[in-house]
Amino acid sequence: MYSTPMLRLPRMGDAPKMFSLEEANALVPTLELEFGRVARLRAELGPLIERMGGAEAAVAILQHGAEAPHGLEREAGRLKEVAADIAATVERVNELGCVVKDLDIGLVDFFSLQENEPVFLCWQFGEPGVTHWHPIDEGFAGRRQIEGIELERPEFFN
Repeated sequence: MYSTPMLRLPRMGDAPKMFSLEEANALVPTLELEFGRVARLRAELGPLIERMGGAEAAVAILQHGAEAPHGLEREAGRLKEVAADIAATVERVNELGCVVKDLDIGLVDFFSLQENEPVFLCWQFGEPGVTHWHPIDEGFAGRRQIEGIELERPEFFN
């Protein structure tokens, strides 16, 4: 299935929003709604990609303005709408200060601090709350339980 890299770190000079555990958990209901929307859109996206002739043809339509296969112009239009809706949803989540890491599994990270070191709080679609973290340079495989660690949020970061 067509997948777009979703990691969008802040530009140079932009300090990332730093989250406390409570602030990250307060966003979980919003994230559930947004990722539920993405799941519905992605369910529609797969068949549209197949109708266009596969991922390569769909990418050509979406990113390079290629013509839709004859007779499939309406479906190509819907493909563009669905892709734009997914991109807009990801942008809304990123604008909250979160970092969408993986749309396939609904993975979101939140910048935080542990012992004055930046870390990511980590949430996955379907989890009831933020219960894991990992060092910035490690990914999902490096997730660890939050229990027993002290997370900080200096005010000068926000």
